[in-house]
Amino acid sequence: MALRMSLRTLCLASLTISALEFCSFSRAADPVNFETVRTFLSGYCVKCHGEKVQKGGLNLVPFADEKSVLKQRKVWRSVAEQLITKEMPPEREKQPAEDDRAAVAKWVGQTLDAADERDRKHPDPGRAVVRRLTAGEYNRTVRDLFAVNFDVAGAVGLPDDTVGESFNNLAAALNFSDTLMEKYFTAADLIIERLDAPPAKGPKLKPGELPPLLAKVFKPGDVKGSVERLLRRAYRRPIDVKEVSRLLALHDQAAPNAAKAEDGLKLVVKAVLVSPHFLLRVERDRPNADSPYPVNDHELAVRLSYFLWSSMPDDELASLADQGKLRQADVYDAQVKRMLADPKAKALTETFAEQWLLFKKLPDARPTTEFYPTFTPKLRQAMHDEAATFFDKLRTEDAPITDLLAADYAYLNADLAKHYGIPNVTGPEFRKVPLTDPNRGGLLGMGAVLALTSHTNRTSPTLRGKYVLDVILGTPPPPPPPGVSQIDEAKAGKAAKNFREQLALHASQASCGGCHAKIDPLGFGLENFDAIGRWRNSGKDIDATGKLPGGDAFNGPKELKAVLLKRKGRFVENVTEKMLTFALGRELHATDDATVKAITADLEKTGFKFSVLVGDIAKSYPFQHRRNTKPGDGE
Repeated sequence: MALRMSLRTLCLASLTISALEFCSFSRAADPVNFETVRTFLSGYCVKCHGEKVQKGGLNLVPFADEKSVLKQRKVWRSVAEQLITKEMPPEREKQPAEDDRAAVAKWVGQTLDAADERDRKHPDPGRAVVRRLTAGEYNRTVRDLFAVNFDVAGAVGLPDDTVGESFNNLAAALNFSDTLMEKYFTAADLIIERLDAPPAKGPKLKPGELPPLLAKVFKPGDVKGSVERLLRRAYRRPIDVKEVSRLLALHDQAAPNAAKAEDGLKLVVKAVLVSPHFLLRVERDRPNADSPYPVNDHELAVRLSYFLWSSMPDDELASLADQGKLRQADVYDAQVKRMLADPKAKALTETFAEQWLLFKKLPDARPTTEFYPTFTPKLRQAMHDEAATFFDKLRTEDAPITDLLAADYAYLNADLAKHYGIPNVTGPEFRKVPLTDPNRGGLLGMGAVLALTSHTNRTSPTLRGKYVLDVILGTPPPPPPPGVSQIDEAKAGKAAKNFREQLALHASQASCGGCHAKIDPLGFGLENFDAIGRWRNSGKDIDATGKLPGGDAFNGPKELKAVLLKRKGRFVENVTEKMLTFALGRELHATDDATVKAITADLEKTGFKFSVLVGDIAKSYPFQHRRNTKPGDGE
């Protein structure tokens, strides 16, 4: 599992080396190895992150040698980064000599880079995973298989599993149960009802004539051919003769004469819909394959279609797989381009972006109409649509993904433009609007993000700072220590003049200060926006200044975004990691670091274009390869 943690949480720990040993630490001129790094960490980190004290709840005793370091490279890259920026050790703690600090950071960087290079030359695509269709994938697959478009998953209560703060399409979340299987049987009945419905308009059906939707599946006089085509599309792979024979036997048993042929056809459809071959995405191991190998064309087609469309391959993609042409570089590139431009690729916004950027949680945003009367369901929906439209336009216009940090435009309708105080926007449709105020552009100026990170009656600098660290930079702070209380505003009122002072009093608690020092300044940089995203000028009660532990100071959203743009490499790396996780259907491992680095380097060369991100992931080694299951893969 790829870890993203602050050095403050981890400074690496539980290394019982005496003060005398620390004094013998090698200077930068001497060779540095893990033992000298241990000595450095013992002198500057174990006070807060050792066996007795584990701030953030993380014990890093397993870091006992270089091998253990390489298993958690993300953690150690954070170590090196925060040593370089001087975020660690904290200002109030004993500081190392500059040569020592630089030597440790250099050792970490070189050690991890060497491991990435080894992985590049001898890559591992990671463990093979079996994935059940998510509720959204189920709906879209039924839509494309039968041309019936309705929320059957919602109608029967299919679960939309999630794992922590990750994506609902990860194999680890997609379990099976007897109850779930019963729901699939119910869903199959609902789908068959739609297929069996008579035409709403026009002449009535003649005796023996199939309803229009069912007739699209089963061609008159060609039951065998129809079953073969249905299975090929539903199972998303070539079909074995025995599979067809079993369903034909089922059909014949249910419909021994022409008068009841329709019943036999419906039974075939039901058998297909409850089959594991439809409900699961399975890639079989290859006998005697000792090393990673490319997935076959049909497996690649399925991977690509569920990555971009959250649905089954269409006829064009399936045909290329049947012909063995999909893996040809020019053919594959053309298919990625075609599929990304297809309206079905809006699924990337509805699945990937909605979960990563937390837009799907907007209905649960805390601000209430009691304190914010204009925060109506209509305005809430407009905020969601602004964010979703913005991301989808990155796809359709092939804009740079860095626009998510600081765009000079927004997608607004009249209601939202009025809410933001932007003139000359009329009508209910969302359209691209140039921005003259650099404070507003990008995610951190969107009402959806600002409302999601607020409380019932006020903003939350802590929630907003956490959003920046976690969602934008991919460096989530640790959860609060057990037993830490929320801010008691009534109790703090006498000692604090404003909310910023109340939060400072809360953060002064020994168990809270370390994390709040990193989280809260980022959130205070957005204080010019109220709890529902309206602008308010700085003044006596609004202080939007902040300073990061590394020294960067800012005042207001514009300057905060400038600080984040200085770290856009981390942002781009985070987007790559998130989308690669989504595409692979599993958490990333240390061996995926080389892939992430290669994609981010290519993005920088090509202007961070959205199509480059998607295309590079679709062409990446772990996306196009697999290996046989081996012991330990399920751990």
